[in-house]
Amino acid sequence: MKGNGVSVMNRRWCGVLAAVAVCGAVMAMGQTAGKAWPIVHREGDQLMEGQRVFRFVGLDAPNLLANETQIREDRTNRFPDEFEIRDTLGGLQREGARATRTFALTVKSPKDKGLPVYIEGRRRYNEDAFRCLDRAIALAHEYDVRLIVPLIASQSFDAVRGVDEFAELSGKPGSAFWTDEAVKEDFRDLIRFVMNRRNTVNGILYKDDPAILAWQLGNEFGSYPGDRKLDYQEWTPRILAWSLEMAAYIKREDPNHLVMEAGGADRAALIADANIDVISDHLYEYWNRLGGLPTELAPLAAESRRQCKGKKALIVDEFGLGATANLRALMEEIRGDGIVGGLLWSIRSHRRDGGWYYHNEGGTQVNSFHVPGFATGYGFDETRMLELVRREAYLIRGEDAPGVMAPGPAPVLMQAGDGLTWRGSTGAASYTLERSADAGGPWTVLATGLADSVIFDVAGFEPSIAAKSPLVLYTDESREDGRQYFYRMQGTNAGGESGWSAVLDWK
Repeated sequence: MKGNGVSVMNRRWCGVLAAVAVCGAVMAMGQTAGKAWPIVHREGDQLMEGQRVFRFVGLDAPNLLANETQIREDRTNRFPDEFEIRDTLGGLQREGARATRTFALTVKSPKDKGLPVYIEGRRRYNEDAFRCLDRAIALAHEYDVRLIVPLIASQSFDAVRGVDEFAELSGKPGSAFWTDEAVKEDFRDLIRFVMNRRNTVNGILYKDDPAILAWQLGNEFGSYPGDRKLDYQEWTPRILAWSLEMAAYIKREDPNHLVMEAGGADRAALIADANIDVISDHLYEYWNRLGGLPTELAPLAAESRRQCKGKKALIVDEFGLGATANLRALMEEIRGDGIVGGLLWSIRSHRRDGGWYYHNEGGTQVNSFHVPGFATGYGFDETRMLELVRREAYLIRGEDAPGVMAPGPAPVLMQAGDGLTWRGSTGAASYTLERSADAGGPWTVLATGLADSVIFDVAGFEPSIAAKSPLVLYTDESREDGRQYFYRMQGTNAGGESGWSAVLDWK
């Protein structure tokens, strides 16, 4: 989403050893929970995981490839580290989600003042950025979460950018993206690079990796003309021609994976095209209301299903910004009508230096979702919405939801100025903090029920490059100056407790 999400829208022995290593990686990473993990394919209007129908409910994970807000001045947290990727995937796993959708690959723009990106010049790609994507894809195996990856955004969002900036890297105006042969060949170069990349973590070529559920042409192409006040009748045929051309090219480079369209063109033509496997729908009560469109989302999903039934798979790859009852009805419609799946916008991870990443949606009460839900999300019914997503994630595949997993790994306590902050434990609903005058105890409980989901009004909360130092989440008011203290922390939820953090020595 990230903006208007209107619904209409590889000497000899060394070589042998290397081959064995890669083969071992493929075998190890290609299995999840002791079972083979095949590449998902399409049969008619359903997706298949081997011989089993593949369906899902979960959340979008737009920060999985790049953090777009709360970026440090030195940019060192621009790309999620292993902790942050694991925290996102672990949150999705706890929600029962078997799929998620990243956001688009980021594009260089002088407006972002040197912020690192994936596409940093004409046919120039940032190795550090793609190593982040490598890690996300490799870890997805471990968490049994498959990834939908949109290649480019139609919009020009801060810290992301999109088609206009891509064309400008080729020295062309933004609108040339859709029609200029040189710019299209530059995009085909991107496709070749991505599909044929060998993952530096697991050794698997992207085009052979079952963690990829689908390559999506982009994000919300339907918003392109409207955002620029262009004539839809003139531009939708151009977007359609580009979409069909690039879908065919992706299938040539990677015949293994599904191709998902991105809207902005005649849906019947997209459904009829042999190279497109999945139709996308973005359903938002809030954006529909602003656009004068129907706000009850279940009937809209039903109509999209009617159009696709017997022909192509349908995924509501973004939905949200609505009343809980409305979103519940939508999820029930997805489950009951044979729609492949749906993804609530959107999950954000714990931050490596304490607290969480946040993202406010269009000035509404809705902020990003943090598993398992917190009091700070009361205004958008965070806890209940996450409970509904978890329930539907299991119901859609005919299973009962299991008991809640205890939080883990243990939190990491850190000093932050005159107080404490901590790297959170995935799934923790609250924390217990203890203090001692000796590293081995005995320990005294300082606080229970501590939450790390706290919204601060500080520079860096809004989309910007600069972010303040780690935020203080707890202040020990009973500390005495000059005395040495030791602290430890444990996360807790309905399923149990995490391990204790390493002891923090603070004098």
